[in-house]
Amino acid sequence: MTDDMVRDGPSAAAEALAGAMLDALCGDSSVAFALYGRDLRYLRVSEALARINRLPVADHIGRRPSELLPAGLASKVEKTIAMVFGHAEGYAESDVVLAPPEWPETRHLESRWVPVRDPGGSVRAVLAVVSDVTENRHREELLWSSQWRTSRLQLMTARLAGALTVSEVDTAVAELARSIDAMDSDLYLVDDVAPVFPWPNVPPARSSRRMRVIPAEWPDALMRAVREGVPVYAGPAPDTGAGSAPRSAPDSDPVPDAVPASTSASTASAATAAASGSTAQEQDSATVPGMRARPDVPPGERAWVVLPLLGSGTPLGAIRFTFRDARVFDPGDRVFLEAFAGQCALAVERSRLYEREHRTAVELQRSLLPDRLPDVDGVEFDYRYLPGAPDFEVGGDWYDVFRIPGGRVAIVVGDVIGKGLTAAAGMGRVRAALRALAFTDPDPVAVLTGLDRLFTATEDDESLTTLIYGVIDPETGTLELADAGHLPVLIITADGKARLVDEGKASTPLGVAEPRTKNRMRLGPGDVLVGFSDGLIENRARGIGQGLDLILDVARSDATRVAMGGVGGLEPLLSSILERLLDGQDRDDDVTILGVRIVGPPGPRGLM
Repeated sequence: MTDDMVRDGPSAAAEALAGAMLDALCGDSSVAFALYGRDLRYLRVSEALARINRLPVADHIGRRPSELLPAGLASKVEKTIAMVFGHAEGYAESDVVLAPPEWPETRHLESRWVPVRDPGGSVRAVLAVVSDVTENRHREELLWSSQWRTSRLQLMTARLAGALTVSEVDTAVAELARSIDAMDSDLYLVDDVAPVFPWPNVPPARSSRRMRVIPAEWPDALMRAVREGVPVYAGPAPDTGAGSAPRSAPDSDPVPDAVPASTSASTASAATAAASGSTAQEQDSATVPGMRARPDVPPGERAWVVLPLLGSGTPLGAIRFTFRDARVFDPGDRVFLEAFAGQCALAVERSRLYEREHRTAVELQRSLLPDRLPDVDGVEFDYRYLPGAPDFEVGGDWYDVFRIPGGRVAIVVGDVIGKGLTAAAGMGRVRAALRALAFTDPDPVAVLTGLDRLFTATEDDESLTTLIYGVIDPETGTLELADAGHLPVLIITADGKARLVDEGKASTPLGVAEPRTKNRMRLGPGDVLVGFSDGLIENRARGIGQGLDLILDVARSDATRVAMGGVGGLEPLLSSILERLLDGQDRDDDVTILGVRIVGPPGPRGLM
């Protein structure tokens, strides 16, 4: 303390010490604060706060924030000072975001506003202490974005792992687009048809077998990303001064590139060509012969990214995201987006394999099923066959009607348990074997016994097959029917009565040895037999028992009795059954119905 401070007493000494301390704090580079008077003018300002405001300390003293700071920020500061004066209470804000247009970057601040009182308790000034927490916020954002990317990628990987169709992959792409605030997203796939040119990143020995075609309407940047197998990013350009041309570049560029809203994909490609010393014409000649790139930049686009999809080393297509904001794709963004594209490529490749197998199974199944049934005097036949929903594998349902010796007709409805090619191929084997056995000895017991022996010798334990097999004599209306673990048949008499007929619960699938038995009955004119598969009556919301009850109700309905009166024959009955049992139901299995109607003059109906 100086002699003057001692002579003036403790109060003067304390005030002098406080002033010295305030001077020291004002010159400190780490503490940002300002002292405001009742007129809202700066009384004292620290060097640290002056740096935040980007003005010298001297420019602050005696002036109001509205004379120095951006309008929005100044208004907020002055309102806060007035509030503290008015309430005589402190105030704190944990996250003040400052982003005036003239500032080069956004700042995050924490502030505390404290009333400064005189010895009488009156508020004479307001002290604002400010902490710049921008770096802390950036670290938190980086940590959060890393965790978000990881969790989002895990979620999308799980979603894509279950995708069996390209449409499901497209849905996943659209979902990610929404989560990253993309303006739009597109999934492009190359046409897997005749070769046009070898891919540069595929060995010649393989490219000759795996060439693909890029559709002509694709934008240039999309073509380039797919052909070269590298991502293409376009974002805000660095400030290179007036006249600098925007350009787009592959992922190898260290700085994200710029494509303003008015710049098309072809303009960006031309700029890239200029940077590499080639002309736009040379760039065009590098595309597929006869194909012209289409400039395609949606209105309002400020940034975009094209991610190639590569499967087993060959191009499958690309994903394109567009954004309204001029965003920068930092290394974390790129790793995340490219990892997602890798998962999409696996899903697309898997879906194409599945769809190829599905098509093959459908074609095989349809080739084995008769597309028309034989014309037989005295008997009418009709059928309905609906393959499973497109997103599910085909099953092993089949139906068959064929003539056998003695003027009789064999009927079959069966189901090989399983899906896909395995079930379709199994159905083909059983159908062929059944026909061979029926021509040797058409008796239902003999046919099922022979199929049991065949199954035991040639099929594995998991290849279960159920079926009903019957033999009809058109002249007498006699029906002999055997059941191998299949659903009962529906018998509807001409007077509208309906019942289910089967061999009872003891009936077992083929290959499960048991003595086979048969039912023998006689059908009269107008009587109908309907055989069907479980896809007709059973689904996720309805069990087999409920389905059997429902098909009986349909058979007994007034509409069905009208149909049995001869109006349209079997067609209205089968249509009514399909409509009543399938309308509004989710269906993931094949549906097979085979109808048989006696139209001749056989003897009295009933069991024999």
